[in-house]
Amino acid sequence: MRDLVVLADSAVHEVLIGLSKHEIVGFQAAIAKCLREYSTGEERQYQPSPGVVNRPNGQKTLFRPFTSPTAVGTKIIVDPAPTQDNKKLPLQGIIALCDENGLPSGIINAGEVTGYRTSLAAMIPYMWRRNTQNIVVFGSGKQALWHIRISLALRGDEIKSITVVNRSEPRTREMLDQIAQENALRWKSSVTMEYLGPSSPGYDQSLEAVLSNANAIFCTVPSNKPLFPAKYILGQGERKKGPFISAIGSWQPDMIEIDPTLLRSIVDDTTNGFHPENGSTGAILVDDRETVLTHTGEAIQSQLEKDDVVEIGKVIHLREREADQARKEELDRWLQEGLVVYKSVGVSVTDLTAGEQILSLAKERNLGAYLTEF
Repeated sequence: MRDLVVLADSAVHEVLIGLSKHEIVGFQAAIAKCLREYSTGEERQYQPSPGVVNRPNGQKTLFRPFTSPTAVGTKIIVDPAPTQDNKKLPLQGIIALCDENGLPSGIINAGEVTGYRTSLAAMIPYMWRRNTQNIVVFGSGKQALWHIRISLALRGDEIKSITVVNRSEPRTREMLDQIAQENALRWKSSVTMEYLGPSSPGYDQSLEAVLSNANAIFCTVPSNKPLFPAKYILGQGERKKGPFISAIGSWQPDMIEIDPTLLRSIVDDTTNGFHPENGSTGAILVDDRETVLTHTGEAIQSQLEKDDVVEIGKVIHLREREADQARKEELDRWLQEGLVVYKSVGVSVTDLTAGEQILSLAKERNLGAYLTEF
């Protein structure tokens, strides 16, 4: 028998918010290794399919099992039904882990883990970018919060401005006040942070302006329509800047954050496009090719096909193993300066990696409740 570690939401938060830059980089390296093995190794075949249950009241429940040579487990996430006054409640759930023999090792409140793991994975291609002075974030939930926190922890000395776009001004300003306090205590970036919402004067013009000047755009909204038109990125026929865009909010066929016109423009681009694996056209970066193509509104409405996307795990592999030096330089140039869109739906085995990392870090800090000989 072994001890079972139970981590409440407060303990998980204490672990994650207190990580040093060095610890975050190490955590991210573990996620990157996991994604590489999933895309180029044998781990994909050992991952069960996730399940989603949509109830008539609007509740959505995700069941995501995972395995590795050393552990097995599952994550359950509930997207609650809207309240009677139509308020949206945060996602909640748990991660349950066992060792390779089935002995329980950890039960972790997943409220912070999902936001952190997803944000940290999105920061892998973000860390490859050459410039990050101006960031635009869509959303004000935990995903948006962790995107901002991690970007400040990793590159706060380079970031000049962060603009948060969201419908709810009070909620967004509350988040920005929280980040400002955390930044003053932890990361000490000189960043300026601003709110932009549909009720702001000249909203459309302001949104186009901040997006045209953005180095990175983080989309974290479970939206059912694109968050901005493609022309705000593409301009009037000529791109002024190739930003990095991550989209992690939509994870079902009726959800969409990125304008299909933008995605088609990228994959059909024979002039400026780059594909790490084939041909002369462009590619969309994804974490799980099959799930993105079949379960996201972006891919479905854009009619993306298998050859239009490349998994980030494969790109991580190519960055380390590409033998053709000219091809390697072209790949690095695209990742550093090109128009890169990263679409993520989450890879189940990264939940296992995140859970194991958090359990280890919690034990180092003597956090959590321990049930002996469970």
